[in-house]
Amino acid sequence: MKSKVMPIDEALSVVKDGTRLMLGGFIDAGSPLSSIEKLVEKKVKNLTLIAVTPGMSGFGKSMLYKNKQVKELISTHVGTSAESTEAYLAGELLIKEFFPMGTWIEKVRAGAMGLGGVLVPVGVGILDEVDLFPNLEEAKKVVEVSGVKCFIEPALTAEVSIVKAWRADTMGNLEFRGTSLNNNMDMAMAGKYTIAEVNEIVPVGTIAPERVGCPGVFVNAIVQGKKIDEQDELYKSVWLDRGKLVKEGDIDGHS
Repeated sequence: MKSKVMPIDEALSVVKDGTRLMLGGFIDAGSPLSSIEKLVEKKVKNLTLIAVTPGMSGFGKSMLYKNKQVKELISTHVGTSAESTEAYLAGELLIKEFFPMGTWIEKVRAGAMGLGGVLVPVGVGILDEVDLFPNLEEAKKVVEVSGVKCFIEPALTAEVSIVKAWRADTMGNLEFRGTSLNNNMDMAMAGKYTIAEVNEIVPVGTIAPERVGCPGVFVNAIVQGKKIDEQDELYKSVWLDRGKLVKEGDIDGHS
């Protein structure tokens, strides 16, 4: 079978101005960082970005907001990134509504499974208050099931999904570990065209069948991202810079 491994620039050529794009990761942990860096370089704009959180200030997805590349955000909130928050408050970032995190995940899962949507009781009577989300084109639909009122939440899908995995074989079978287990698996299956950025590319047969988190049939392109050591050093430097980690040998936070 033909290898799905390709240069990152070739894989990302499918992302154009106006693309509806899913990006994996939670506050940019388990995110396809190399692909995001390339998107910033490409300067594609008017993106509709689907991500569970907007990202981390000064890092990863936040550079897309800083460069005014995102037109609309479909997410759970806007506050994990200073850049997304500023764009939102300035009226430069369209957000039609926010979703509880569990609801957002279920909408993506529905898209991954080929479902039309899900029934969600969370937030009925609160999230459908008049004028709470003034950018919504129509009121949220409610249906009663076994005496419980539920929102009818349509599935979330995308033209392109870019996800992060630990390893991939050349057929596109993905193996996840750590934080990349968060929402990357469902996102990989919810995209019409899926790009998987990985730390390692291995021969077919290396990944045990029970370790395959997403079968290769859902993956269109594999790109080499940062190696594990390089990735770990990058995240370590980011968290040290933000005071979330203490330097080795510096128990009190003072050298």
